[in-house]
Amino acid sequence: MPLHQRINLEEETQFLIWHIDEAEDELLKDLNLSKIDELKFQKKKNTSHRKEFLAARKLLREAGIAPQTLRYSPDGAPQLESGRQLSISHSNGIAGIALGDKPLGFDLEEYRPKIVKIAPRFLHSKEVFTNQPPFIIEKLTLIWTAKEALYKALNQKGIVFSQQLCVAPFEWGDKWGSAKVFMADKTLNFCLNFILEKEYCGTLATPIN
Repeated sequence: MPLHQRINLEEETQFLIWHIDEAEDELLKDLNLSKIDELKFQKKKNTSHRKEFLAARKLLREAGIAPQTLRYSPDGAPQLESGRQLSISHSNGIAGIALGDKPLGFDLEEYRPKIVKIAPRFLHSKEVFTNQPPFIIEKLTLIWTAKEALYKALNQKGIVFSQQLCVAPFEWGDKWGSAKVFMADKTLNFCLNFILEKEYCGTLATPIN
């Protein structure tokens, strides 16, 4: 079951998720990579990472975008020749992309108990609700994906997750949320679209104008 989910949101925004159960050769079949991507792919030695890389390019094709049109900014962020916004994420056998006409960020992560130990590094003081049972690991993982998505959407280095990114309280099972980003001279508001699965979760972050 490769293409697991395709969700179309308002304003031409969509995200697609691929559950990877194919062999590498099958993913490579009929997939024409750009020269840059071919070099990136050949440098990857881990089999899982290679398949996640290819699955993301398959998703571009599913969205009607030729993988050859994928480019990279000077800091390595993926970009499209058309100017459409793109965000890519991988996590242990899954890959996802988000596309839209305005800035966005997308992140997927599988649930892992170690998230509890590292949570103090990224939690804002107003996000203590995540430490209340049940679903502590799941909620912390979702907060992490939200902050990774926000970071990608902002496209600015030096963001301090525990101080500048704050996700509003939510109940486990909610499909939508919101967040604030505290910059030096202003506060930015974001809408969060949550993806909740049995083995993993994710967030699509888009700005509220």
